[in-house]
Amino acid sequence: MTVAVSGRVDALVTHARRVPAIERSRFAAAARATLSDGALVLETCHRAEVYLSSKDDLARLAPSLPAGGQRLSGERAVRHAMDVAVGRDSVVVGEDQILHQLRVSVDAARSIGSLDRTLERLFTLALQAGRRARSWRQGPTRSLADIALESIEGKVGRIQGRPFLVVGAGMMGRIAARAAMNRGASVAVASRSAAAAATLAATSGGRTEVFDPGSRIGTYAGVIVALRGPWPVGAATIEALAASITAVVDLSVPAAVPTDLLDALGDRLITADALALAAIDDSGPDSATDRLDALAERATGDFLGWLARRDGRAAAEALIERADLERRSELAALWRRMPDLGPDARSIIEEMTRHLAERLLREPLERLGRDADGRDERAVRDIFAL
Repeated sequence: MTVAVSGRVDALVTHARRVPAIERSRFAAAARATLSDGALVLETCHRAEVYLSSKDDLARLAPSLPAGGQRLSGERAVRHAMDVAVGRDSVVVGEDQILHQLRVSVDAARSIGSLDRTLERLFTLALQAGRRARSWRQGPTRSLADIALESIEGKVGRIQGRPFLVVGAGMMGRIAARAAMNRGASVAVASRSAAAAATLAATSGGRTEVFDPGSRIGTYAGVIVALRGPWPVGAATIEALAASITAVVDLSVPAAVPTDLLDALGDRLITADALALAAIDDSGPDSATDRLDALAERATGDFLGWLARRDGRAAAEALIERADLERRSELAALWRRMPDLGPDARSIIEEMTRHLAERLLREPLERLGRDADGRDERAVRDIFAL
């Protein structure tokens, strides 16, 4: 499918596969500081993306796109948004977190009335496609936390029956705690907020741990860190981890573990970006990926069709308005040249000009109504300077 997009949709995309976390964070910050109302910023563990419909916004932000980032325009930008929503562009194909994060970003923009109408329609269709994709799923869901746990078990062996620590009680912390419990681990939860740690421990059947465990950290088979901000551990914790076999996955973006731990842990520390780079789509030929691709393709076509019809209607309305303005201008000039014309004569002339304008516009308007790829809409705008 190749359909010309008459309206403007651009996406500036950075992903962990090509752009380091610190560069993604800087890009997202630049976007929020630079953009006018109307754009959408999506920032997750592995991506920072901006969707725009303003040429001026694009010109201001494009120089901030880091090396490895992508600029997508038209159909490519639309298709990428659909792939993200259905989970086709995720480390775990079809996972739920990206749809939740996309919904939060869209709702935030809607709540302050700042989402451009074109992007509003795009993400309405994208979220619908995302929900439909999840409705097809059978069996247990996989998440980034499952990938993290598999990475830990690859280094320390099975965690069933062994102590396991989750640092962070937010959404990803909750997912990680549940995933570790499902693998039979004895889960402890640490958080900046003791109350939040206690709540998550109670709901996941685990126990609490202090935020900086000290020497006890070495008793855990593995640690998943999922924080907004740093994990400020002391020397005792760092020394205990260095002397242990404990594996740590830091799902935080930017990384939460202190720099001192990098050398201490070596290859026992796995970052969120490393998970994205190591992830392999092993879904196989009998997987649902083809179905997700088809869904994203249909959703893309639905949006492009809406956009073409919307632009065609706008062009038709502009053409009618332009023709009527010119007709009234000529009539006004005629009335000035022939001031003695009576009301009946004026009425006949006005009706004749209206009928003539309608006949002349009939073919262009019918062409716009049949316009499937935007070419007629662009031609009408060029010819009549709309």
